[in-house]
Amino acid sequence: MSEQNNDGASMDPTLANTEQSEDIQASSQNESLVTLEAMALSDQQPELNIEQEQTAPLQLQPNEVSPPIQRNAHDYIYALGQLNIVFPNEGIKRQFLSVAMDLGVNEKAYYEVFTNKALPVTNPARDKYLYLAEQVDWVLHIDQQPRYVLMPTTPVELQQLIAALKPPSDTLEPIYTCVIGHVSAAQNDLALPEVICQQVYHHTLTDLHNTIQQISSAETNAIQDVIRELELKPNLGRNDYDRAKNFVAFRYPDIYVQTHKMLTGSNAIPNASLLRIAFTHFDPQSEHQLVDITLTYKENASPRHHYYFLRVDVSGLYPFINTEIQPFMPLQTMIASG
Repeated sequence: MSEQNNDGASMDPTLANTEQSEDIQASSQNESLVTLEAMALSDQQPELNIEQEQTAPLQLQPNEVSPPIQRNAHDYIYALGQLNIVFPNEGIKRQFLSVAMDLGVNEKAYYEVFTNKALPVTNPARDKYLYLAEQVDWVLHIDQQPRYVLMPTTPVELQQLIAALKPPSDTLEPIYTCVIGHVSAAQNDLALPEVICQQVYHHTLTDLHNTIQQISSAETNAIQDVIRELELKPNLGRNDYDRAKNFVAFRYPDIYVQTHKMLTGSNAIPNASLLRIAFTHFDPQSEHQLVDITLTYKENASPRHHYYFLRVDVSGLYPFINTEIQPFMPLQTMIASG
């Protein structure tokens, strides 16, 4: 994971109340009811459907395997990175600097400018300089590289982006911003893919750790073990594995609970440490895009391994748990012990 001066991501409403800034009105979004913005490709979909309807049905020969079901054409994204402000032209930059000077803040004080020195949400003067926030480029950096230009769908997402710029109190930790949406073709001078944002949340690593600990009662070692395996290398959040990985890391506390139980041990199972987390597709023929996540634990006092898995459906904009975490025995292990 990577961050910059102003960005962040907090836990989902089910994981964290810290994801919403005290400066914006609490606006809980039901992920399952969010309406998807149409991608550029969707404009062409009716023509594709017409062509398919005019084509004769595919006749399979004996012993011929049917082709895989086509996947969802939407390019969904579930990414974590650092938020940065880029001025699209010199005019907007000079206007911003002029306002910053009038307010008596420095040239990097984006949150203070966009909120008129953090005036209360109920104060109409708070939005005096909101027009600047609407015209700048919101760039998400991942692994210290610019990856996406974020496009808020509604004023709600814009306010969430602004909230992610607020410097955390009593810490120099970077803020991480998590973005859920879909990608469209680049239409900006930065030549970066654009993300139509459906939801934005933010947190520091300490916020994330404290929230997970509060919800799951997992110890620090268990939390760190899971985060290390899931987020060892920052990802772009676009393929099935990365979206499933980011989803469970921030919105599925049970994975931390299980790792905590394995670390502490019990009468039935000696204590064991998380060895690795693997990802595979469940069924390439399925209408749904299902990702199996396998967790392997090794007993600390013996070579014995324990296996758990969960299944995540990443077919739509918002991933969700298809199968809760549970123990299982890998087929090769059963054959070897049989």
